[in-house]
Order: sequence, then C-alpha cells, then structure tokens
Amino acid sequence: MLSHFGLAREIAALTNKKIVGRFCEPRNRSGLTQTPYNSKGVNISATRECPFFSARKIDNVKVRSSPQWLRAKIESVGIRSINNIVDISNFVMLELGQPTHAFDADKLKGGIIVRLARNDEKFLALDGKTYSLTPDNCVVADQERAVGIGGVMGGEETGVTESTKNILLEAAYFLPASIRRTARELNLPSDASYRFERGVDPEMVLRASARATELIREIAGGVPAKEINVAGKLPGNPPDVSLSYEKCDRVIGIAIKPKTVDEILSGFGLRKMSAAKTAKWKIPSYRRDLQRDVDLIEEVVRAYGADKIPGTDRSRFTPASIADHAHDLESAWRQRLAAVGLDEVRTSKLLPRERFAFSESAIELRNPLSEDHVALRPSILVGLLGVLDRNIRAGAERVAIFEIGRTFIPPSGKEERHLGILLWGNVASAPNWRSPQNRSLDLFDLKGALECVVPNLLFRPGKFPDLALPVDVFSGDQMIGFGGQLSATKSNAPGPVFVAEVHADLLLMRDELATKFREIEKFPAVTRDIAMIVPEEASHQKILRAIEEPREPLLESVELFDLFTEQIGAGRKSLAYRLTYRDRSRTLTNDEVTAAHAKIRERLRRDVGAELRE
Repeated sequence: MLSHFGLAREIAALTNKKIVGRFCEPRNRSGLTQTPYNSKGVNISATRECPFFSARKIDNVKVRSSPQWLRAKIESVGIRSINNIVDISNFVMLELGQPTHAFDADKLKGGIIVRLARNDEKFLALDGKTYSLTPDNCVVADQERAVGIGGVMGGEETGVTESTKNILLEAAYFLPASIRRTARELNLPSDASYRFERGVDPEMVLRASARATELIREIAGGVPAKEINVAGKLPGNPPDVSLSYEKCDRVIGIAIKPKTVDEILSGFGLRKMSAAKTAKWKIPSYRRDLQRDVDLIEEVVRAYGADKIPGTDRSRFTPASIADHAHDLESAWRQRLAAVGLDEVRTSKLLPRERFAFSESAIELRNPLSEDHVALRPSILVGLLGVLDRNIRAGAERVAIFEIGRTFIPPSGKEERHLGILLWGNVASAPNWRSPQNRSLDLFDLKGALECVVPNLLFRPGKFPDLALPVDVFSGDQMIGFGGQLSATKSNAPGPVFVAEVHADLLLMRDELATKFREIEKFPAVTRDIAMIVPEEASHQKILRAIEEPREPLLESVELFDLFTEQIGAGRKSLAYRLTYRDRSRTLTNDEVTAAHAKIRERLRRDVGAELRE
C-alpha cells in the first residue's frame, strides 16, 4: 500500500479487475532485460540486519535537472526535486515500493561492505547532520568509512552532485526491526525507513534496480554495467496457510460460496494449492501479514463487503442501577466544578519518596519500581499539593483545581473515591477596569465550590493538625470530609492555601440520585425582610435553624443579603435576611404571610436573642 503499483494491485482486487503492466508478471518474466549477477565487490557481515544487497555500476551519467514530467510526478506527492538521479530513485520508490540509493562511485574507496557500525562511529548524513552510531546500527561502508545508514539515509560525502560522472546504484533488503530501531534511536525518519521498517517485497528488490537503471539510461544517458554485484540471499516466500470454508462461514456469520472465497483470495494474489474442504493457499511475497486462517478470512470480508453481513441484535434492556446514577452524577460534578472556574487534574495514585502533607501513614509498596512511586496515596490532597508547587514554579498567579479519584485508607488499604479541591492565589489573574482591587481566594470560595456538588452543605469547626482554619464538612447531618486553610509549614506557597477533601462515595452511591421534575410555579411569591442585631458569636447556621425549624409550610427560601458590624456596639453584628413565601395551589393573602412571618420573628427573639430592627 506504500506504492502506486501496490495501490493499483489492491484496487484491481477490490473492483474485480485485472491489473496490466510489466511488473505484474512473475520475476523471471518481468519485462526487463535479464542481467547476470556476480558476488564481486560486495560483502555482507551483518547478514541478520541485511540478508540481501545488490549494487550496479552505471557510468557516464549526466546529472542535471529532471524533465518536467518527472518533477511533476514526485512533487505532486510532496517530494522535492533534487536532480535527475535522485528523482529517479524517489520515483521508483513511489512506483514500486522499493527504496534505492545512488552513490557517487568515484568517491567510494574500494568494495562495498554491509556491516554493523563501530561504537561511537561518526556519520555525516545527507541532511547535513553528524550522527553518533552504535553497534546496533547497520551501515553500508567502503574500505575506509561508512557511506550510508542502511535503509535509512545516505551520506553527504558520497552523495550525487552535478559533478558526478559514475554512480553505484544500491537496492537491498533490510530487517524491518533493525531499521525501526535505528530510525527511532537516531530520530532520523525517512521515506526509505518508513517502507523498510514495515517490510518491503523481497521479489521487488532486483526489479526496482532494473527499473531505476532503465530510467537512468533513458533520462541521464548512463551506461549500466552488464552485471549486478549481489551478496546474500533474498528471504523466502511466506509459509502456506490453510483455510477451512466451514470456519470462514462460521467466523463471518453467513455462508459464502467456496467459489466466491477462491475468487477473492486469488484476486489478492494468493494461489490455491489444494482443492478440498480445507484448502491450502500460497502467500505472495508482498503479503507477509497473512500468517493465519483468520487473516485470510479478513481479506474475504474486506472484499465481500462488511455492509452485506447482517447484524445480530444481542442488546437487552437493563434498568439503570445506583452505579449508573453515580457515574452520571460524577460527570455532572466535573461539569459544575469546571463551570465555577476550577480545572480538573489527574495525579498518580502512587506517592514519591518525598512526602507531602497528609501522607505520613501511607501504605508503602514492597517492591517499588522507582523512588517516585513508593506508596499508595491515602489522600487526594497529596497530589494536588504537588500540582500547586509545579504551577507556582512555572509562574502561575492562581491555582484552582480539583480531582476525583481513588484513595487507599491505611492500614487495610480500603479503596475510597474522594473529591479534593485546592484554591490558591487571586480570584482573577489580574485586576481590570471593573475591579481594580483584586482579592485573594478564601474559605468562602472553597465553600462555594463545594456547594456545587454537596447537597445541604454545612461547615462546622473541626480539629485537624495540618490546617490553620479546620472545618468538618457535613451534608445534612452526615460528616463527609474536612477542609480549611493549610498550615504554612505544609506548603511553600506564598499566601494562604485552602483545601477540602470529601468522601465522594457517600454522596454518589445514595439511592435518591435521580433528578426529579418540578413544574414552573404558577402563583406569585411574597418576600419579607428581617433585619436583626445579634451577638457576634451567633452563627448563620443557628439563625437559619431558628427560621426554618419548625418548618413553616408557606416558607419557600431564606437568603442572607446584608452584614455589618460598625456603629452598633462591641460584640454585636447586624444581619438582614430575605424570606420568600409561596403556596403552590393559590395566591397568598397579606394576612397569611404576616401571620407566618410573625411566628418566625418571635422564634428569633426567643431562641437567638435577636433584637429586631423595624
């Protein structure tokens, strides 16, 4: 598939047509003048890396620009025209899939030897760069130095130039694994290595040499030697493969007539060796990928048409489980946290030897592969702190990140899915004309991020030695995690770092995860405000509980909208709440709202000691 001839052969097989041309004949009837071979002047010591090598001397060539038709051909597929000799080599590679290379014969010192490179041997390639070679690299050399990296690229010193008069044309077969390793190690990909590392057709080596010789004679006026110097032996054809027609039908799922199977495989160049329920097929040299019967079946499907094979419906309806709902909710969490400005990160579940905060009790591995992976993380925050350090070193002014992943709780190593959040820096990356004063991220930003994913979120004072402002995180009455400001001793970040970690499984695996529909309210709401002065130690949670418990049937929502502490005396603060009342079945009257509002005002006086402001 890496040559025009190969593509034509493939298209002919798929369209049930015959390909006509000089290269369609067997090798001994290629349509090219038969040339005798000898083994003079070429030697192979690296027989594994290069099983076969051929070289043909062509004298009195005239190196110049290529004719227009040749330049147009190679430039149409993205190859730059160099001169007629190099362009012919590239043209034959594109036409037949076999790379060739031309050396300036007058610059070679003695015969050609294909060997392994010496340790730290230097080689100046055609791209103008000098490469340091190793004994793993196969090179084409003369008696003094390497003149080419076998199957990859030729050398600058023996390259064809306008002053070249005589050339030596190389055509060889190289081991694909060797070429792949050399091209990767040297970071030197080429059109030739791309083909050699995928395996070229051995039968095309000498045919490509003959084709290039013919074009050089026609275009450059060269006089080819009567003999081709060869060394080594071409790889044999792939082994025969047996195919059972019954297995072919069973694997594909429908019955295909044996005659149709035979026609398809014959079209791809295979030759049937025996006629029976299980036929033996001779594989052509250019299809070394066909090694098993299922490979032949794949060719049958490709040509027959997968669209002609009816599908089998094996699906069954499966009701959604708690795990399905949990997966959907976790995806929704990611969307919500990203929507409020947090970036998702993925960190390793294994900790480095250098310990971060929260990792003192981590479970160590018996046989760690490296010092960077020695223990199982007991906390998501371990990885988030590493991300913070790397971003600060890179010059970041703001880090707001989260991760949902597995942790391993010591000492048993129980797996739990946790959500971790880390905030550091300013709310925005820089001040702007609307907000010249930039504020830092704080505990309320952390709480706002958690409110996106935690229903009925509550913060209560907690105890955690690594946090300066520790809080316990509750969902309703259930404690699900912790958070707060990280102690200065646990981070090198300039400025406060706020973190939170919650046990995600406690929220994701609940039964009541399905979203419930609620229709748009038909009747208007009524709002009333309550302004009060309370002791400074009175918490918002305590005031909210006094308003909502016992629950007033008409009360829909409560919102804190004002807070100030100036000019009202020491140890006191002023709060203002907006209460919304609504009935879903009718419009409320003023008297009904006033009665419900009065009950709440009385509870605030009694339970909180609030001084209500009129």
